[in-house]
Amino acid sequence: MIEKIMAYLESLPTEDLLNIRKNLDELIRSKFDVDLGKRKGKRAKVKISGNLEIEREKEFFYKLYKIIIQEMSINGLVFSVKATIIDGDILQVSFRVPTTGEKKIIDCQAVRVKEMKPGIIPEYEVAAIAVGKGAVKDYKEMMRNRGL
Repeated sequence: MIEKIMAYLESLPTEDLLNIRKNLDELIRSKFDVDLGKRKGKRAKVKISGNLEIEREKEFFYKLYKIIIQEMSINGLVFSVKATIIDGDILQVSFRVPTTGEKKIIDCQAVRVKEMKPGIIPEYEVAAIAVGKGAVKDYKEMMRNRGL
């Protein structure tokens, strides 16, 4: 089938090939977004500062990272951080609601990590989905038993 498509494409003019390439790039990008779990609906655009704890690092040292939350939805959020996040990490995000000042703590799992600024201390954009206490407990148990 690919040979037939390639044979047909060879007969097309350059302008048509460029249009096909543009449309094909968009199709591939949308397929990747679906495969990577990118949300189709819109999230609320916000700019809220907060703190982040990485569960995997708690065993060795306790460190809070400053984050900027860029997008929020009912079951997830997108934020930027200057810390190394691995896809699948369990994270604890804390922030204050701008209108009431109430402190919120959300346990979440990184589902998409994208390096925004490479360097000595890289900056990542992280999409995370909210998880329950059971997922956090399972992750902690997995971390304890990883060397056995």
